[in-house]
Amino acid sequence: MILSKAKQISKSLLEKGIETVLDDRAEYTPGWKFNEWELKGVPIRVEIGPRDVKQKQVTMARRDIFEKIAVKEEETVATVMRLLEEIQNNLFNRAKKFLQENIFTVKTYDEFKKVLKEKGGFIRASWCSNSKCEQEIKDETGATIRIVPFEKEKPFSKCMHCGGEAKEVVYFARAY
Repeated sequence: MILSKAKQISKSLLEKGIETVLDDRAEYTPGWKFNEWELKGVPIRVEIGPRDVKQKQVTMARRDIFEKIAVKEEETVATVMRLLEEIQNNLFNRAKKFLQENIFTVKTYDEFKKVLKEKGGFIRASWCSNSKCEQEIKDETGATIRIVPFEKEKPFSKCMHCGGEAKEVVYFARAY
């Protein structure tokens, strides 16, 4: 009864273009399987147990906020589609916020080295566009230019390394 319900829901999701994996392995406990799929990064886990079948519902577990919700069977596909959109937006906004909080603007090479040592992340700086300057920075700090924005920004200081006339704003970082 549970397996047939799971197959039916899996088929309905596949028909809407949502990739599914039906984990019907009997040799593992549900907890073991939940953990395995969590480690693989599955965004939503749909659980179906005897009580769920009786109550004509499924339980959905969201990986991004560690929340479980009970959903009526007939609302499963629509709810999965809505949750996937919410999860995508949540993860995108979280990553965007993290990126913005880890971009640091510097005007001098001393500031650059201090930020690189203490904070890491991306370092926004004015640069003279001289490859020799970039190579010296790389040799001394291990940081290289990671981003040259498509939309050019006006330099806000002299070249942070050599003190010469800056031609553009670039973003430095170390590779890890």
